Amino acid sequence: MLSVIVPIYNVRPYLGQCIESICNQTYRDLEIILVDDGSCDGSSGICDQYQAMDDRIVVLHKENEGLVKARKSGLQMSRGEYIAYVDGDDWIEPEMFERLYSTMAENNADIVMCGHYIDTGNISKEAYHDVPDGYYGKKQLIEQIYPEMIVGREFFDWKIYPALWDKLFKRECIMPYQMEVDDRLRMGEDAACTYPALLNADNIYILHECLYHYRQTTASMVKNIQDYIEERLQFQTLYASVAQSLGRYKDIFDLRGQWLRYVLFLMIPRSDGLYEGYDGLDFLFPFRDVGRGTDIVLYGAGTYGQRLYCYLEKTGFCRVVLWVDRNYAELQKMGLDVENPSKLQESDCNIVVIANTYERSRKELYRELSGKYPTKQICVIDEQLILSIQTRKAFGLV
Repeated sequence: MLSVIVPIYNVRPYLGQCIESICNQTYRDLEIILVDDGSCDGSSGICDQYQAMDDRIVVLHKENEGLVKARKSGLQMSRGEYIAYVDGDDWIEPEMFERLYSTMAENNADIVMCGHYIDTGNISKEAYHDVPDGYYGKKQLIEQIYPEMIVGREFFDWKIYPALWDKLFKRECIMPYQMEVDDRLRMGEDAACTYPALLNADNIYILHECLYHYRQTTASMVKNIQDYIEERLQFQTLYASVAQSLGRYKDIFDLRGQWLRYVLFLMIPRSDGLYEGYDGLDFLFPFRDVGRGTDIVLYGAGTYGQRLYCYLEKTGFCRVVLWVDRNYAELQKMGLDVENPSKLQESDCNIVVIANTYERSRKELYRELSGKYPTKQICVIDEQLILSIQTRKAFGLV
């Protein structure tokens, strides 16, 4: 039996599509565990309705304690030999579990993973793990996967996505690592479980197929910091607890240096609330060449771009004269004031800030813009500044 754990909290508009995509899987031997984590938007009733229609569904209603506790609760009550996760606002392709299970059985793999779609409105973008598909035994994991599994030499790209939801696990290969994740975590909780599990796996299999749909909305992309002290504590807990866990397995491969870079990657979009002394800087961190009071074009309206735009609009630290993104049409439908990148030709502003933390996307944009607009100064994040002891101290990671 394959147990599917679905943590649910206030995702009513999307929950029906999520549950139906699981119920309609071509692989039928499923136990579907819906963990209602104290929803107050009607999601609870939807769970009960589907339970009445499909006897494979089990519903657990509990008080709101966060995603980590919800996943643990679902895992503890599950009976399956194989474990999968689906988030309550996402959905999956009909053959996902059949493809993952058959691959696992044919190769006796501990963990099987696939690609996914990033869905923003009507735009669907394919995303794959950055390694060739196929089987990896322990020797291959140590030589080919672990050295850049979390992050490579540059800031920032990963070879294996940290998500739990694009993977199928043998029960014994996920249980101990899920249960040791700190219950307080609200960010990075997937990675806190996934990477220790991969480090301890004897073998894995990677499918170059997109089978999962990860839904992006403005609500999921940008989270306002309500309590700066609590948020800093969250990240310090994430960094310290997982570094300690990875330290126990350092004889397999020492991932702690990569882990530091990963946590910094998560913290950069939230620098305005997490970097101690941020308001006292005379430049826009981490863009060392963008001074206070500068007029800029902001290129990028993903998680980082939205966060940076909101901060600049609120504080006036820099004036955003134009905000552009390739996915402007869908983002405009979400209510964002984003324009077509072609508007750059009409702008007199000579400084373009690329708000993208992913190394390959960032460099691709830099090459494109540098060729088109030689008179403009194209600014990207300063990797050396991010990795400096100064930054680590400001984030409370040393």
